[in-house]
Amino acid sequence: MSTSPTKCWICGDDATTREHRTKRSDLRDVFGTPLQAKPLYLHNAKTKNRPIRSLKAKVLKSPSLICANCNNTRTQPHDRAWEQMSESLRTRIRANALGAVVRANKIFRYDTTREMRNVHLYFVKLFGCHILEAEIPIDVVTFSNAILNEKACPYVYLKFGRSPSMTGMSDIEAEMRASDGSCAFATWFYLLEGLAVNVMFAADGEKRDGLIDAWHPRGGTNKLIVADFRWRGPALNQS
Repeated sequence: MSTSPTKCWICGDDATTREHRTKRSDLRDVFGTPLQAKPLYLHNAKTKNRPIRSLKAKVLKSPSLICANCNNTRTQPHDRAWEQMSESLRTRIRANALGAVVRANKIFRYDTTREMRNVHLYFVKLFGCHILEAEIPIDVVTFSNAILNEKACPYVYLKFGRSPSMTGMSDIEAEMRASDGSCAFATWFYLLEGLAVNVMFAADGEKRDGLIDAWHPRGGTNKLIVADFRWRGPALNQS
């Protein structure tokens, strides 16, 4: 008996690929390439010190499936933008005081607005996969529309700062509205050896402390405020 193929949550085509929870280039930059005789070790709430001998291992990827075209061709500019920003931002975050301004146009010398939107869309893709995996009641249609139309998702905000020396993806913390059970606010962290990206969903009308100094493409600024996330360390689960 055959089963219906899983559909890509972005475009609706048949889905056969998975997105890395932590970008493979980030893992390679931080840990190098694992070997059979010299593996990496995955440690989170579900597993302890599991050996990882390839950065292509399924355990490093989200179970939420997307099609090959969306995972590669369609979102390749978003992946490349984050890859460029990640390498530069790790150095700049360490070099600047908490509360200091890091200017995105120092990272992206050309087409800063477009490249920062691409960074935003990289985390929109990652967030959509995370939502489906965690079964958070957030409609990912606005996420897919943003990616398909190369437009910013109105509900996704980013904040950049210092974190504990950890690498991985935290669980999503979500707050629901008692009136209808919808999600009002959700937050999680992308951690990369001292750099943290706080990725947030805020429904219309939400005013949260976490959104203070957060960045969104519609803000029209390339200024990123270095936040202090070091106190968050013990509460985070790596994935």
